[in-house]
Formats: sequence, structure tokens, C-alpha cells
Amino acid sequence: MKKLFLLFFLLISASFCFAQFIPQRGRPLPVPGSPQNEPTDPRNQVPPQNEENTEENIDSLREKLDKKKDSIIYNSTYIRYTKEEYLKDSTRLFPIDTTVKNFHRYRILDDPEHPTMNLGLLGLSYRDMLFEPAKTIGFDVGYHYYDRYLLKPEDIIYYKARSPYTDLYYVTPAFGRLSEQMFAVTHSQNIKPNWNIGASFAKKGSRSYYGAPARQADRVVVNHLNAALWTWYESPNKRYTLLANAIFNNLKGYENGSILNDSIFTEPTNVAPEFEESRLSTAKHNWHNNSIYLKQFYNIGKQKTIDSNSNVLPTQRVSYNLQYQTQKFYFTNDGFDDTGLLKNYFIYQDSSKTGDSTKLNHLKNEFNYSFYLRGKSVSFLRNELKVEVGIQHDFYSYEQFTFKTNFQDITLKGNANYGFNDKANLNVKLSQIIQGRNFGDFLYEAQSEIKLGNKIGSVIFEGYSQNQSPALIYERQVTNHYQWNLSFKKITTQHLGFSYVIPKYFLKAKAEYYLVNNHLYFEQGTDSDASPTQYGSAINLLKLSLRKDFKFGKFTFENYLVYQKTDNENILRTPEIYTFHSLYFSQNFFKVLKTDIGIDVKYFSKYTSPKYAPAIGVFYNGGNVQFDTYPIADVWIRTNWKRANLFLRYDYLNQGLFSKGYYTVNRYPMPYSLAKFGVSWKFYD
Repeated sequence: MKKLFLLFFLLISASFCFAQFIPQRGRPLPVPGSPQNEPTDPRNQVPPQNEENTEENIDSLREKLDKKKDSIIYNSTYIRYTKEEYLKDSTRLFPIDTTVKNFHRYRILDDPEHPTMNLGLLGLSYRDMLFEPAKTIGFDVGYHYYDRYLLKPEDIIYYKARSPYTDLYYVTPAFGRLSEQMFAVTHSQNIKPNWNIGASFAKKGSRSYYGAPARQADRVVVNHLNAALWTWYESPNKRYTLLANAIFNNLKGYENGSILNDSIFTEPTNVAPEFEESRLSTAKHNWHNNSIYLKQFYNIGKQKTIDSNSNVLPTQRVSYNLQYQTQKFYFTNDGFDDTGLLKNYFIYQDSSKTGDSTKLNHLKNEFNYSFYLRGKSVSFLRNELKVEVGIQHDFYSYEQFTFKTNFQDITLKGNANYGFNDKANLNVKLSQIIQGRNFGDFLYEAQSEIKLGNKIGSVIFEGYSQNQSPALIYERQVTNHYQWNLSFKKITTQHLGFSYVIPKYFLKAKAEYYLVNNHLYFEQGTDSDASPTQYGSAINLLKLSLRKDFKFGKFTFENYLVYQKTDNENILRTPEIYTFHSLYFSQNFFKVLKTDIGIDVKYFSKYTSPKYAPAIGVFYNGGNVQFDTYPIADVWIRTNWKRANLFLRYDYLNQGLFSKGYYTVNRYPMPYSLAKFGVSWKFYD
């Protein structure tokens, strides 16, 4: 009861504090490295721009205001953004999001539609909770436990900024221990009307909720850095486009090996959670992932101009992509493990220290040619045929301890898209490795959308066939605690999907079927540690999902439900049911504070939880431990006043109601209840 009263007091107090102290702002663009809210999401469709927001009118307004510079008031209408995927056919710009939609959901491990099993701390290892196989082919080193924390070239947001644009973002616990903190800054400006530059910097830091290494409660367990520089240039005649960026990722995370107290939620204890004894004290992962990326487009032949010559549609286009990437994966441990968690010492047999390293250098060159046949309409999907062909060359240099090797792949690509009219389209994509280490890998995809009307909605048919080489982590490891040299068959995946979407009613229903052959996974070996294994038979999985939002006056009720069923639950260990619900009330306070007050509730059914091998960052099937599961509730308030967005949330409000805590991974307790505060600020001059 005291907890509820305290929370209610905080929420009410926060509203008045925001009114007194915070001057301006809107919702920031997603923090660098985090999942994006794309305009293609039915719930995030960019609304039609009115007259005063068009490029033509902005130019006219700018010209008029240039004569009266003292009276210019810069705002979000001066800023547009895009990403590489929206520049492939033409220049497509979107207004920045100044709402508070999803602003308070900063933890990328708790994405409502892509939940994870994790070690309980933002910045540490995780795996997908739902079955979501990667649609990739070619070489894969196999380390993915930090993937969501990486900033990648395709994540870069390019701006068209009529005035200098800066976005600041900060998240911290509202009181108590500084368990999770985030800071990010983005700056972009046009040095010429057709030339933009920008930079971003982001830091994530976390301290242990349970079992701080060496019982040092203030030790920073997670220290992640993401930084980027970029530029976007368009020639005055719109024929040439250049995208370039340099990205720097430095991810550091300590491993505590889980806490020794396996009954922390069932037996009384007088030890504070952060001082619980852990199995490891000095073990640490460190990723370095840096890249230089260059993409160039050039339009050949006639161009169709739209938007008073501010945008063009090409009839032919060539593109060239160059990327050089260096990846380094380190695992170090300065102490000897006497708990039996780390089973073997193959390299440093007479020493208590471990210093594993894996290094990969990757050089990619890609050339593409495309042509377009269009009708008179300028619609992106009406009476248009696009055909694109390309070739990609990948060169790799790999090193792990004494094992070194160089290899290459050559991939042919094809993409055909036809819009029959404004009601139907068909897209086919083909990728095939024709030479190199991963010869025979392929990914064939097809998708068709049929629009039945604004009220009836659309149906989408999709499918893909994939033949993928095993990731190297399954076939070869030369590290202190793991060594093997194995050979496995390629993994084949067949997928069929059907979706029914009605954007007007915020509805999306989807049915998916997967057929997987030669599935690779880790299981508990003879030494009770992770060991790579291939399942030789077929695995079937059916996945049904439903997303539906309801609006009742000032109330909004968002829902996402997933049902999964497989014939091999002992191998694909995921919950059958997962649901996420969000109910919130929207109100303008003092006529200027656009505020939402709500509660999020998630639930997943009981499943056999995986174990975790900290030395290589993999989750594996071991034992048959299942934990009771209960709904998990978070309450929050988010508000907007001009340029300022703020949120206050209290996570795991119902701790102690059904249980004292919960797990998603065996022996790794999830975070306890805690209040958190976040703020972001946009500057347009």
C-alpha cells in the first residue's frame, strides 16, 4: 500500500514539476543503436502533410523570412529526415516525430513486440524470447549476444536541416542506486542546401541489481559507447547522391556468472541484492565494432520531377557500396573460478588468467543497376516496374588464437517489384552465393500486398526459402574454456506468412509457418557445459500474432498477443504465449502539457529456461528448470511541452504481489522494482 501511495504521489508531483521547470520540446528520434519506429508501421504512418509543411512552401517561407531574420522562429518544420532504405528509388523525407509516442520505452531488451530472455541488466547478454530467425546468408562469426546495442550503417538517420538541429537525451533512476543510465546527443546541420553533415554520441552504463562482481556495488558493470559521423550530399540536378558514415562501437560488460543464492525469491535473506555473492568477479566481455561506409547513387537517362523539382524519380540508376568493418571480441578473466562454472582451461592451464580474442576484418564491395518503367502517376506503388540486379564481393580475414584464415564470397542479387495498380503489388528478391567459402547459400523472398479498401484493409502474402552455412562458433572454437573443430550441414528454413492489416482500425493479424531442417543450437554436453549440436530432422513451428489498439475518448488500449506452437519444445525453448498490453489516459494540463498516464502489462507462459555460458556468451539447453510466470506491470507518465519530453516510470509495480521476483534465464534474476526518469530536448537553432 505504501508503494502505491508513493507512486501516486510521484506521478502527481511530476506533472506540476514539469509545468514549473521544463521549457520546450518533442519526442527525440530513437537513441543511436536502438530499434527504430519506422514510418512503414501501420501505427506509425506519417500523416499527410498539409500545405504549410510541404517542401515548396518551406522554401518560400524561408525566402521570405531571410529578409527578416530577426523574426525567424525555428521549429520542427525546418527539419526532415530519411534513411538509406528510403533513398533507393528517390528521395523520401519524413518529418521528425515530436510526439511522446513510445518515448518512455527506452530499454531495447523490453521491446513490446520483440521481447528477450536476458541476464537482467540493460547492456548484458540476451536472446530473443520469440522465434525470430535471422534472414541472412554468408559468413557469420556467431557472436550475437550484444547485437541490439550496436550502431550499424543502416541505423544512421540523415537529416535535411534548414537550421542546425540538436537532440539531447538522458535517462536515470529517479532515486536510489544508479542502476541504469543513458545519455545521447545528436547534432546535424546543412552546410549547403544539398549537403548535410551530422554526428551522434551515446553512452549506456549499468550497475548490478543482483550480485555485483566482487560485491562492489558501485562498480560499473556495463559501459557501452556508440558514436557516428555522417554526411549526405545531393548534386543540384538530383542525379548524384552520396551517403557516407563512420561508426565506432565499444561495448564492455562484466559477467558475474549468476548469483550463488538460487532461492533468493523463496527463502528470507538479510543480504542486499547487490551484495549477493556471485560466481565470477573479474570476467568481462569487450566488443570493438568499427566501420567506414560509403554509398553512391547516380541516375542515368531521363528523370521525372515532382514537388516543383525538389524531388525526382529516375528511370535508370547505378549504385556502388563500399564498407570496411573491423570486429574484435575479447573475453578476459583475472581470477580462477572455483565454483565449477568454467569447466576447462585449454590455453592458460597453469594460470588463473584468461585472455581470449577473436578478430574479424571485412571488406565489402557491391555494385547494383536498376531500371524503372512507370506510368504517368508519381505514386511509388502504382503502375511501376522496377528491376534491380547486383553483385557483391566480400573479403574476410579471421583470427582466433593461433588459427588464422582469409576467405571470400561472391553473391549475385536480384530484385523485381511490380505495382499492378494502386491496389496490388508483387516483390521478389533473390540472393545467391555463387563462389567462395559459403558457396550454395541462398535467400529467395516473395511478398504481395492487395489493398481491399480503407475500411476493409489489406492482405499480405509472404514467404522465403533460405539455405545458410553454419555460423563459425558452432564449427570451430579455440579459446581457453572451449575448443572444438566440427563440421555441420547447412541450415534450411522455409517460411510462409499471411497478414491482414487495417491501419484505420489499428489492426494487424498475422499467421506464420516455419519448417527448419538441420537446426543448430547449444545443449548441455557431457561436461555439463555448452556444446554445439545439430538436429538432423525437421522442426515445425506455427506462430500467430495479433496487434489491435482501441481508443475510447481520451483512453487508448494497445494490445499485442503471440501464440507459438512447435513439435520440438525440448529444442526450441520459447513460451507458447506472450502478451503485451498498454492502457493510458491522455490529457492536456494547463493547456500546454500534453500528458499520457498509463500502465504496461506483459505476460509470458511457463517454458523451460535456458542456461548461459558466460565465456562465449551463448544460451544453451540444459536441465528442465521451469519457473512460474505472472503478469509484470509498469506504470508511467510521459509529457510534452514544446521542445521538452519527459517521462517518469515505476517498473515492476506488482513485485511481491504474486512473487518476490522472476527469471527468464536459469539462475539470473530479473530487475526488482525501481523508479526511472528520462528527458530529451530538441534545439532547432
